[in-house]
Amino acid sequence: MRGFGRLKLTSVGLMDYIASQQLKNTLLINGFWRSGTTWLQQTLVQTLNAKSLFEPFSPAAGQHWSQLGPKASDASRNVYMPLSADCLTARDQFKLRLALRGIGTHGYTHFLRTSRSKTWSDDLVVKFTQLGFLLNDVADTYNVPIIHIRRNPAAVFASFKETDWSWRFEDVRLGEMYKLTDFTPGTPEHERAEALLHFDQSPAHRLAALWSLSEQAAQQSIESGRAHLILYEDVLRQGPAILNRLHISSVNIASNDTASPVTTSGRESLSVTQRLNDWQTRLSDEEIETIVSVSQNLFPANDYFRATPGAAEAEQPKIG
Repeated sequence: MRGFGRLKLTSVGLMDYIASQQLKNTLLINGFWRSGTTWLQQTLVQTLNAKSLFEPFSPAAGQHWSQLGPKASDASRNVYMPLSADCLTARDQFKLRLALRGIGTHGYTHFLRTSRSKTWSDDLVVKFTQLGFLLNDVADTYNVPIIHIRRNPAAVFASFKETDWSWRFEDVRLGEMYKLTDFTPGTPEHERAEALLHFDQSPAHRLAALWSLSEQAAQQSIESGRAHLILYEDVLRQGPAILNRLHISSVNIASNDTASPVTTSGRESLSVTQRLNDWQTRLSDEEIETIVSVSQNLFPANDYFRATPGAAEAEQPKIG
């Protein structure tokens, strides 16, 4: 158990460590915040009778991003995403390995556990929101099946505006998270940081830029077969049974209409149409135009706002 002392193991975490020796299957879910990741994890945990591990890289789970300076806001610490596997410290890598073995290092990581008995399940469903740039490396290193869930960034932004979390996206500052001097010129990390810093303007600019670049990186993993893509909108229209087409399990995945534990209060019983479209009335025209422009610029192949010739040419730089 070398190195565990610094990670403040809970009693359930110690049980996780013992149970990890018999773990057979690990399924990783990744997606941008407010994209349905918690609900998807909840559905799969119930269907597979698996144990869950929730947001191992969240500061609420004891994660300390040493890459960020002491003056970074709580919001920036919560939204920070490593731009490549090279950005992970040895401690980050150690925590990632533990998570994929089903070992929680903080009570927060056991958020969706309905009982301690789930700790002894042979199957694990672990959820992250910070791995968008790292899916290739995680798939190649750990050989785990990955489901990436994607949602319209305008709907994501509208959802963020109404969350009652202890931190808010309005307080995120990309300049606190990424500094060009930390990256070697010409590397993908430097190019990504440069693009993100260019859009460190309004909250809509920041979210759209981070969503676009991380989703573009995730798309490369999807196209290479390292990850499976699920669209939030498809799950709403067709139900979670669409997961059966991925052949990630022989278990038949049934419908689950239960709201996620992190569903914004008052939105638990909305219709499918409202969930898909009400961002159009919840956001200002300027916010919508910003999200469309930035996403077309940085991730023109996205399924939500098809880029048109000449669109967003004034927004620079572009990332290939």
